[in-house]
Amino acid sequence: MKEKDSLCRNLITPEQLKNRKRMKELRELEAKRKVDTHRNIIIGELVCKYFPDVMECQPQRSKKDNAEIFKDFENLLRVLAADTELLAHLKDRVESLHTEVS
Repeated sequence: MKEKDSLCRNLITPEQLKNRKRMKELRELEAKRKVDTHRNIIIGELVCKYFPDVMECQPQRSKKDNAEIFKDFENLLRVLAADTELLAHLKDRVESLHTEVS
């Protein structure tokens, strides 16, 4: 009888299995969020290093206010991203810097 009670206690119920799966998914999402946040911080630091004027923009509490404050910078990024010829030219210049340094 003790053996049966022990086996019953060690069985995982469908609800426990579902909870474990959900907890694993939450841990994975949190790990991804941390990596994304770390990457965004590094990118932000680089942008601020080479474009110090963006430091004059002070974030606000609302998305609407931030959209207005950062509108010009976002438009600059949008134009840059859309201009594939300019991006190719800039990438070529970056490559030439790498070969000059090597």
